[in-house]
Amino acid sequence: MNVTGTKTFNQSSESWCLDNDTRDSVIARRNVLAGLWAGRLLGLSNADLSSYATEVHQADFEVDGDGDVVGKITRDLSVHGLPYSERQVRDKLRAHHREAFRQVAVTD
Repeated sequence: MNVTGTKTFNQSSESWCLDNDTRDSVIARRNVLAGLWAGRLLGLSNADLSSYATEVHQADFEVDGDGDVVGKITRDLSVHGLPYSERQVRDKLRAHHREAFRQVAVTD
């Protein structure tokens, strides 16, 4: 911990972010990327795609963890005849998390 009470980055630790703000930025970006992916599968474009990505991100505030985002995407895909399992959606969410981390690392 540093003097502000946040964890500092240590390459040898399990820590994956510099601070809470960076972690929150990565998660927000991950959610939007996942929403864009799912929205494209749903055939959305332009404003509808952007709105859907925002909905996916906002779903993350329902409960702690990723279950709310995974559940929303899984349900939405299923309703539209796209049978993605929760595991498949979680796998995509992990991939989007890695991409979001790369993107935030470049901009921070």
